[in-house]
Amino acid sequence: MTAADPARRRQAPSLAARMQRGMVIPVMVLALILGLGGAWVINQAVQTVNDRILGAASRAIIDSLTVEDGAVGLDLSPAIFGMLEDAARDNVYYNVSHQGRVLTGYEDLPSIAPKTMGDTQVVFGDAVYLGRPVRVVAEARRLPQIDGVVIVQVAETLRARQRISNRLLTGLVILELVLIGVSLALLPLAIRWGLRPLHRVQAEMDRRAASDLSPIALDPVPTELRELVGGFNAMLARLDSAITGIQRFTADASHQMRTPLSILRTHIALLRKAEPGGAAAKESIEDISQASERLQHLIVQLLALARADGADQSRVELAAVDPNEIAAASAAEHALTAVEAGIEFNFDRLAHAPAVVTNRVLAIEMIGNLIDNAIKHNRAGGHVRIGLEVADRQVLVAVEDDGPGIPPEEREKVFGRFERLHRDPSRGSGLGLSIVAALARVIGADVRLETPAAGRGLRAVVSFSVAGTQSSF
Repeated sequence: MTAADPARRRQAPSLAARMQRGMVIPVMVLALILGLGGAWVINQAVQTVNDRILGAASRAIIDSLTVEDGAVGLDLSPAIFGMLEDAARDNVYYNVSHQGRVLTGYEDLPSIAPKTMGDTQVVFGDAVYLGRPVRVVAEARRLPQIDGVVIVQVAETLRARQRISNRLLTGLVILELVLIGVSLALLPLAIRWGLRPLHRVQAEMDRRAASDLSPIALDPVPTELRELVGGFNAMLARLDSAITGIQRFTADASHQMRTPLSILRTHIALLRKAEPGGAAAKESIEDISQASERLQHLIVQLLALARADGADQSRVELAAVDPNEIAAASAAEHALTAVEAGIEFNFDRLAHAPAVVTNRVLAIEMIGNLIDNAIKHNRAGGHVRIGLEVADRQVLVAVEDDGPGIPPEEREKVFGRFERLHRDPSRGSGLGLSIVAALARVIGADVRLETPAAGRGLRAVVSFSVAGTQSSF
């Protein structure tokens, strides 16, 4: 057995096979119900028809009764029992009784007549006579000059009835088998015909170019498939949006990398011609260092953004975390950068801070990007402060600076990728806040930009839910 065999056995059956198996059982159940119902109808029909004939024989015997001098006589015609005779030669028995005494006929014929039969009352029943099952009819009639009623009973054996029933049941079984056979033969054809619209949709998709992500037209699609095709169209729209975003992201990233790479190539060429240790060489080395740092920072941010975009929110592990610890870790990573930039850096710890629900690593990275933005877009001698507060069952981590800030009308736009303010077209990569927005979405936090109370700079606020306030976590 090859390694591919288990995978082949585990492969899901085709839709046509599933539909065929799903319809075979109902067809068999329906055939069984029809068979049982048909057998019951046949039995009732045979009983009804033969009971009518048996009843006609009892009435004919009653009509043959005579009364002379208070005595009951019988002028029985052989034709009366002829109506009950057939090729099966069923045996027919009868008797005539009055007040419990048999006047004529078979005296030991079992009686099915109730004790209080009224005039013209007819009763049918089953009995056993001479060791054989018989069908019996009893009919009462009041005669002139006779007290009470005279009861006539006629019985016949059941061979004819059984023979007719067997023939009809045999025909029913044959019809059932034909029905099942034809159904099973036509079922695959019917399923293939029913799946043609799905095959047309598949053929349309096969004819498309790999880059064609336009939605499938719903007009020719059957009603039952429209929801499926509609969901597929929605997936195509999301895929198209994702591909467009990737293309735009790649174009923007390549454009951002082009500048530092061009600087590197230019100054490397200058270094080849410059005098070693000269002023031109030192200036080129300094420019190369700055360009490499810028390129390194851009690559780190691109990787962070890709990691944030690729994170599955349902798989990110969230836990109760101390918000002071998150903010302190983020501040510690950027303290040296702030000192080198001449920025006064402060972190205010919150006493008795409640635990928040988040992912520690991603939260530190998110707040770190806010601190990095606050440092890089601040002025020399400026201030950056990280503080925490509790408000409405949430812990707010605020990163505040006193730099030039962001105008309120541009605060939504700066969360986009490679978005810069008009006053800083070449400053930064334009990725910091987009990374923050992507990470906040993954860990269930909320980010907003505000103007500080002093009226100058920017205040970025991250809201974390206090542990125990969100059942989804």
